[in-house]
Amino acid sequence: MVRSVREEGSQLSTIQDLKDSGFGRPPPRHGLKLLFWFANECVVFNHHGKMLVQCHPEREDFGFHYFGNFEEILPVLSRDRRESYFEVGNLNTETYSKAEDLPDYVRQGYGLSLGYRQCNKDRIIIRLKQRDVTATYVTEHKEDGGRGKFDSERTHLVNPNLIRIIRDPELELATFLYQTGDMGLSLRERLFGAFKQNSAVIPWEYDYEPPQPSERSGPDRLIWDLEKDQTASQTGRCSRSCKVFSAFVVILVVLLVITLIVLVLLGKL
Repeated sequence: MVRSVREEGSQLSTIQDLKDSGFGRPPPRHGLKLLFWFANECVVFNHHGKMLVQCHPEREDFGFHYFGNFEEILPVLSRDRRESYFEVGNLNTETYSKAEDLPDYVRQGYGLSLGYRQCNKDRIIIRLKQRDVTATYVTEHKEDGGRGKFDSERTHLVNPNLIRIIRDPELELATFLYQTGDMGLSLRERLFGAFKQNSAVIPWEYDYEPPQPSERSGPDRLIWDLEKDQTASQTGRCSRSCKVFSAFVVILVVLLVITLIVLVLLGKL
């Protein structure tokens, strides 16, 4: 069980921790996509391992703005340390105009009539000292709380290792959402995520090298080339058969995934 940030030892260090926390789910919440953007486009790690912000939160880039921590859901900062909290994730451009600069995949669920209050409740809060991000938190607004009130029990410290995991160039957004249990994915995204899990064991093609020109001459060369042509023809037929078989296996896997998704949606599993 993942504990809140106010409890000792509360950190999200792995994808499983993030999934267990429930942050950013269910749809149309945007927290998981916001975190994916933050890890991949908002921060970088220098050669000392420090996490640095690439934008200017103090200028309200991407809708960043000062977080006063008046409810003290986070550790209280001493004034002499010159640190501040900034939050991001409010998609309301009437309040924070630069939030429109967030990528479409983060903003796409905002304004939906269904679950309107849910689609703008997630936030990321960073603890900033000059350009150094000394701590990162994820949180959400209370269900029945007043404006600006966050749920301390659903506020979690994000370990830098999790940020590094999300920054993996091999980890695509659809796969990340699939791994964190986001059931708001489209059927296409779910199939893509499931297929990525199985693609390592399903070969798409088999390599085939065409026959090289023979160095022999005369009758020997003719006989040699005929033998190689026959071998190449057999190899080509085998390669085509293997490709057909691979395509058949892929189709079966896709159909199986579709069946499982339909059963889940119908509540049969």
